[in-house]
Amino acid sequence: MSNVVISAAAAVLLAGCAAAPPVTPSASRSLVSPGLVPVRTIVIDAGHGGKDPGTSHYGLREKDLTLDITRRLKAELTASGFSVMMTRDHDEFLALSRRPAVANRSQADLFVSVHANANRQRQVSGVEVYYPRQSVIGSSMSLPPRIDAAEVDALTTTVRQVLWDVVLSRSRRESSAMARHICRALQARLGAPCRGTRGARFVVLREAWMPSVLVEVGYVSNRKEAQQLGRASYRQLIAKAIAEGLVSYANRL
Repeated sequence: MSNVVISAAAAVLLAGCAAAPPVTPSASRSLVSPGLVPVRTIVIDAGHGGKDPGTSHYGLREKDLTLDITRRLKAELTASGFSVMMTRDHDEFLALSRRPAVANRSQADLFVSVHANANRQRQVSGVEVYYPRQSVIGSSMSLPPRIDAAEVDALTTTVRQVLWDVVLSRSRRESSAMARHICRALQARLGAPCRGTRGARFVVLREAWMPSVLVEVGYVSNRKEAQQLGRASYRQLIAKAIAEGLVSYANRL
């Protein structure tokens, strides 16, 4: 069994990088290095929505801020040559598990969830980026994407689990790297402190199969940051910074 597992696991690791065709950059403005990038499809998630407004301070609702920023982020990433999907593009409620499920079904290469933060201590400010600290694999899970059942001689539960462990452990490492790229880009573009990148057990992260991050774009509980987040020009800067971080990460691959 060990030879089967090693062979199939190697195929999983190589599939996302070697087999994927490069992104086709847009003619007008591409930040992506042609021929070097295995990232094609990015799913972006606007946190909260519908009956779940998220946090609210100084007249701002998190669900509105995240939707506006993700729409801008989609435009930035599309202009850079990526195929982009949104988990929601209007004010609707989505259960947490449905969000990474969108990315899983489409076999996206990256998943990015956008949120706004709050703290009882009103002086706290800055951006934060989270990556998955653990992954969830259901007992009924099929084989990982890009693995052909015909390549696996003994498709037991153990083999299935080992294959997923290989895929998701690599995904968590890449998530951490992606978080660092986004954190640096946000700090440079906004001039706001990046409070760090951290592992978390958020549902939207631990149920995603691909590298994934959750970006907290600022504290609406902080008066100064709330004023900034209330400006369209600042939200555009946030979208541009996240896009630059993603492009930087993608080119690193």
